[in-house]
Amino acid sequence: MSIRCIADWRKLLADIVSQGRVSNGWLQMPLREGVRAARYELPLTHDIEIRASQDDEQLRFLILILGFLLGLRLLPKGWGHLHATAVETGKCNSFLLMDRDIIPCLDLASNFYQQCRQTRNVKRMLSAVTLSHWSQVQPIQFDEFNSLYMAIDVCWAICKDMHPRAMQLHGSKNGRIISHKLRPTVMCRILNLSLPEIFDPSSAVTAASIRNDLLHEGLVGDLPIGHTVVRSHCTLEMREFAEKVILSLLGVKAGYLTTPGGDRQHHLLDIQN
Repeated sequence: MSIRCIADWRKLLADIVSQGRVSNGWLQMPLREGVRAARYELPLTHDIEIRASQDDEQLRFLILILGFLLGLRLLPKGWGHLHATAVETGKCNSFLLMDRDIIPCLDLASNFYQQCRQTRNVKRMLSAVTLSHWSQVQPIQFDEFNSLYMAIDVCWAICKDMHPRAMQLHGSKNGRIISHKLRPTVMCRILNLSLPEIFDPSSAVTAASIRNDLLHEGLVGDLPIGHTVVRSHCTLEMREFAEKVILSLLGVKAGYLTTPGGDRQHHLLDIQN
């Protein structure tokens, strides 16, 4: 597998910045004839090649995974952006990737694709990555929460499909459905991750309880939407947890997965063999 530059990305980035629509590493939605565009595309800068493979779907999958690893919303040719998008690395994730770790991570993602391409898990993984990215650009906090909750729920579907025996051992018994409240706990047991506080089923307020009130009653903290907010630490923990579950499901083993999280710091991914 190889990645090569097909354009002067530094010049392209400078041209974009010169248009005055970039703030703190984020490109805001461009204007067309004075009206905010509904969709836009960015110039192509790189090309991914997989030796002895002509699978365009695999290439598109790896492009989105590469964006996830770099903390960018990278898209294949012909795909467009519907929101503001990061033009600096690290804006859409909580970990730092060394250049030497890019290809090993993409190799693991390629293995995931090969193993799961006959199932819905490839589409689910793309959905989880997309939702994780989209959560960053939602202007309303409730939409940010919903995007992250959906991303984690998608990861649950992948985990359940990939680890059916472990699912029975750690969770489902006698055919019972595992509740939303317990799903993060079960995933942590299967993937050997730490459980963030917001998912602790013994807590009075959990991500599942917030989701139930918001989805079914339009309430947050017993108040209508707009009269209060979901505490920011909640979405921070959810975002970091989603990233760690995505990496684990792709087969990545890294020191970042063992960090406690919640400190608003970018941690080195620290790939481990």
